[in-house]
Amino acid sequence: MTDGNRPWLALWGGIRLAALSLLCALCLTACGAGGSADGGQPAKDETNGFVVTPAKRAVAEGDLAYYAPEMRAIYERGALTVAMPAADRKPFFYRDADGVLAGSDVELAADMAAQLGVDVKFVRTAKSFDEVVNQVASGQADIAVSKLSATLPRAEKVLFSDPYLTLHQGILLNRLAMARLGSASEDPLALLRQAKVKIGVIAGTSYVGYASLMFAKAEIVRFATPQESMDAAIDGEVAAIYYDELQLKGLLADNPDRSIDLQLHIMTEQVDLIAMAIPPKNAPLLAWTNLYLRSNQARIQSLLINYGILPAKIAP
Repeated sequence: MTDGNRPWLALWGGIRLAALSLLCALCLTACGAGGSADGGQPAKDETNGFVVTPAKRAVAEGDLAYYAPEMRAIYERGALTVAMPAADRKPFFYRDADGVLAGSDVELAADMAAQLGVDVKFVRTAKSFDEVVNQVASGQADIAVSKLSATLPRAEKVLFSDPYLTLHQGILLNRLAMARLGSASEDPLALLRQAKVKIGVIAGTSYVGYASLMFAKAEIVRFATPQESMDAAIDGEVAAIYYDELQLKGLLADNPDRSIDLQLHIMTEQVDLIAMAIPPKNAPLLAWTNLYLRSNQARIQSLLINYGILPAKIAP
């Protein structure tokens, strides 16, 4: 091709580019800008995608001068210290087959730290949920992200975030013990409230306090682990065990051969608010945490669905 033909080539290239641009514009008009051809709405993201923020947010040194002292201390340490009980609570926090700490609350805490701009450090020395609250109250941890029930007595020690999960309370009944109390057609909760029976709870959980309010006439028996409480219910040592619906359903699923004598009753009118605990003097971190929870509602919901904590949404 000679130099004399180059202007014609440039003109032809410009015509092709203009035609292509016009075609794209017509397609966008037909589909709706940035949307799909079936109603003008953006295409749905079909991924179940809570992904921990891969890179820590960069924090300028000059900005730290304007931070509250409590927040500045977190950046000076370079890590958000998160309290969790030593005992696993699947699927919230647990050691997987490789010994790696995993779970929905683990991912949630790691994402919060990344968006703050620091590393995350988990402290798992507490022997109970009540001890986790005490660790936060005394400043041994910046926050508790550990399937922690927000209760009025605990709120006298720590600040609670907005709930990021609401569970129902439940009771797992020994069928034979309940048969002795009354007719099978009667409300089991009403029977237990009127009877002098033994009710099992997990030591160091919010359900110790809940049980004393709910079952005033009962003898409250504390157990070290959920499995021990279930074994006691099966053997008839207690008439029922009192815990959240998720934990009780998990016990039944893990012990299918031993649950024939047990009946699960969900108390739909009684809720268990799961929230994060923050030291009483760190109001700025509380405000930041609540904003984080509000800003990431869809992501957090997908995380809870992925771990089976919430039911998967049914597509319309």
